[in-house]
Amino acid sequence: METNVMKLDPVRKLLKRYPRIVVIKAALMVLKSGQKVDAKSIEEAISVIMKAEKSRE
Repeated sequence: METNVMKLDPVRKLLKRYPRIVVIKAALMVLKSGQKVDAKSIEEAISVIMKAEKSRE
């Protein structure tokens, strides 16, 4: 059963590639905007977060 959850949960999948806090922040951004929470929308939000961090440096 846990394997099936891993396949369906985009947040868990993305935790393998990105730090937990970034994935959670991105997922919250997606939820707040009213978009569907899926891997694509979370990765787009992560991209926005990373660009914002880069511009701060």
